[in-house]
Amino acid sequence: MATLQVQPSIWQLMIQRNFLSLYQLSGNQINNPEYIQGYDFIFEFSDHIIYLLANDMVLETSRQEVDATKIRTCRKDMVNQLVRRHNQLYLKNESSIVGTVNESVSLTDKTIYFVGLTSLSIRHQADPLEVQTYTVDYEYGSQFFAEDCVLDLDDERNLLQIFNYQSFSMLLEQLHTPSDLSTFLQFHRSQLADFQSFQDESTLLQQFFLSASFHQSAIKVQEQLVNAQLMAEVEPRLLTASAPQPSSTKSAASTNPLMAEVQKNTKMWYKLFNSLINRHYEASAPLPKEQVQILVNESMYTYSCLIEKILAYRTMDQESRWNGYVQHQHSYSVFGRHYSMVFYAQNESSSLSALNVRAAHQDLLSDLNVQLQQPVMDDLLIIGVGFKPCEFSVNTEAYIDIFHQSGSFLDANTQRLYEQLAKLKAQA
Repeated sequence: MATLQVQPSIWQLMIQRNFLSLYQLSGNQINNPEYIQGYDFIFEFSDHIIYLLANDMVLETSRQEVDATKIRTCRKDMVNQLVRRHNQLYLKNESSIVGTVNESVSLTDKTIYFVGLTSLSIRHQADPLEVQTYTVDYEYGSQFFAEDCVLDLDDERNLLQIFNYQSFSMLLEQLHTPSDLSTFLQFHRSQLADFQSFQDESTLLQQFFLSASFHQSAIKVQEQLVNAQLMAEVEPRLLTASAPQPSSTKSAASTNPLMAEVQKNTKMWYKLFNSLINRHYEASAPLPKEQVQILVNESMYTYSCLIEKILAYRTMDQESRWNGYVQHQHSYSVFGRHYSMVFYAQNESSSLSALNVRAAHQDLLSDLNVQLQQPVMDDLLIIGVGFKPCEFSVNTEAYIDIFHQSGSFLDANTQRLYEQLAKLKAQA
């Protein structure tokens, strides 16, 4: 007997096309009592959780019966259905977890976001043999929530943030990372809670890119690095970019040079990163999922800084290129994540040649762990950077290797042993 295959929903397809798929909890995980039950999808990242409800509606009608009023009514109905579902689930889980509506439902210290997604399609029966379906593209904006669907803003943590399918897909495509998505959701939530006016979500995204909010995470991490004496000062360009910007309808890239650079460099990073993933896949040795999750859960600003160091290779002197060199970069989305960038030596006998670094990466990571004990890092990553002739031009192209190790505390005796070992290696 033939097996019928269930077609994935538009929501499942959306998840599969971007980073959400890496962090989606499975059915068994969702049923864990530490999570709020009843939501369609749950995504857990390093510092936040997204609970998602979805509602799609197909309006079957003739062409003559479709008008703006009917579309507006359908949008309002879809949103109200989501809000009612969310309120019921929130109250049900709040009672079962903490036994009172006056306390937080969360058993985690992670920031929680509740997101509702809608999708509206119109299906026409053109003739007995032909059915035509059209997806209605729209966005909400603050006016919708002021006039058509008033949200309960008494508790900002409980606020259901509503997006249309197309606009949320656009957000995922332009924000690139869970870290920046989280920051935007906080920005969007605060705009709603403070009764700020915005035309639509696309416009709000451009305002976000121009706002201080986009750079707050990087500045906060840099301040921690300065306090730990791992940086001299917060980067002046970040402080400049986070200063109040004049309101403008132009794109972020056209009005903020740093933002334009960040977006361009992020695309370059993903080109390198995807090439690495494909290379491992073709070699039947895929990168571990945990390692991919760490690298994807970064910020666009960190990606941009990594790319800046790679682009600076062309300005390095020939001796550095011949012998190889090392540069360091901290994450600007997660304090406690450190990157050691090894630029492979052209001299194959050098200890920093690609062959030698790949063979000795565990020792290099252990040495890095010894150096970074105050404070101990959570994640240590070596990014090997090499260059090779481009297959389709006279230019050279970059490629990367990535090696990961969790940081660990070393007592004084162990540190002394590593120091003695380092001296012996230097004398050899």
